[in-house]
Amino acid sequence: MDKKLILTLLTVLTLFFTHYASAKTMKSHHKNAGLNCADCHISKPFEAAPMEQCLTCHELPQKKQDYHGAPDKHDSPHYGVELECENCHAEHETSENFCNNCHEFEFNVP
Repeated sequence: MDKKLILTLLTVLTLFFTHYASAKTMKSHHKNAGLNCADCHISKPFEAAPMEQCLTCHELPQKKQDYHGAPDKHDSPHYGVELECENCHAEHETSENFCNNCHEFEFNVP
């Protein structure tokens, strides 16, 4: 086979499997909304989506009015409301509770 054809086929296969792998790890609420990679990853080649891109669909959370003794996870006493969403929320991997790097809070991070 021609080297150019082999390189083209390898490129196509790489793109296909990259798309397939990331589509498998897309959160179900984004899949169900009919989103695809280019809806969030606006740069070419794809880079991490900036928080501003998330805010085209999502709103910043409102500050809690009634704490019932629980901390407001979106208004940190250390960072205020300035902590980037991606510190807790992840699209292509498991989300994590950033606060639990130092504390022990039990809340689910979608």
